Amino acid sequence: MQSIIRCMLAFSFLSVASCGFIQDRSTEYAQAEKGQALVVPEGYSAIKLKPRYPIPEIENERSIPETYELPEPPNATAAINNDPFTIETVNKQTWLRLYTAPGKVWPLLDYFWAKHGIKVAYEEISKGFLVTEPFISSASSSLKSELTMSIQPVELTEDVIFQAKLKQGIRRNTAELQIRALKADASLNKWQKISVNAQLEQAMLSLIGEYIVSDSLDNRHSLLANDIGGESRVRLLKDDSGEGYLELLLSFDRAWSEINKALSSAEVLVSDFDRSIGKYFISYIQEEDMTAWYDISGSEVEKRAEKNISLQLEETEEGKTIVRVKILNPQFEVEKEEELINLIFEHIS
Repeated sequence: MQSIIRCMLAFSFLSVASCGFIQDRSTEYAQAEKGQALVVPEGYSAIKLKPRYPIPEIENERSIPETYELPEPPNATAAINNDPFTIETVNKQTWLRLYTAPGKVWPLLDYFWAKHGIKVAYEEISKGFLVTEPFISSASSSLKSELTMSIQPVELTEDVIFQAKLKQGIRRNTAELQIRALKADASLNKWQKISVNAQLEQAMLSLIGEYIVSDSLDNRHSLLANDIGGESRVRLLKDDSGEGYLELLLSFDRAWSEINKALSSAEVLVSDFDRSIGKYFISYIQEEDMTAWYDISGSEVEKRAEKNISLQLEETEEGKTIVRVKILNPQFEVEKEEELINLIFEHIS
């Protein structure tokens, strides 16, 4: 046993001592003599080395300007028209569309009621819902006068109470407001989905819209109303096969209208549509892309009539609407499906 220990100690000593016998050769390269130049054998000098991942040549006849600015991305929060607000109707449902967040609209709506002497009897701020006290017995004479002199004059023959429902708009930084005018003897703390006095409701929406967008009411916001509207009403998703589609938390009628506006805003050329089966037919995505997608020898009318892409809308049992894109022309790349669905999403959300 002792002999083994002695051998191990001797081996360790030799290993450590051997470091002292290795010389430092890090500077020897300076004394090296210069070698001869490399001579390429005859017959090999004309061969060019080819890169494994070559960069393709650019075949572009257009001259590139000396200075170039990248175009700005589309402003998905921008209004699709120049009006400060719009009143829209789809399938007997009318709403006021405001191009500002619900958190800013709610306190302005409170100011509107207070200005005209209308008291709020019930409200749920997180749901954007309120019910007023009877209108005629409490409202100011100026508001009654404005209603009777509005674009659609209203004859106030009986007392009413108002329900107001504020929610997140389809597009970011927008809000939607609906009004219900009900008999004063009704005690309804639940939103009435069906309109019973469309003329009075539309007149009130118009007056509220004019009041809310006035310059004197800037920079007012309600933290309590930040949660109005909940989750986004437009979502871009992927199915199990990886194909993208849109999920709209809207009825089919409303979704059809919003998709139509998005296509128009994105300058997508629609060759045909069939609402009964929920389908749009797209000729091509953008007019400036026509020369890249088509034989330009055909006429413009012929190109618009082509049905190369379909846009299918289907309403689910839960009241949602699913939007899918399908290539109909085999000459088109599958990537155009994703390109179109993304383009619609940018202009609708």
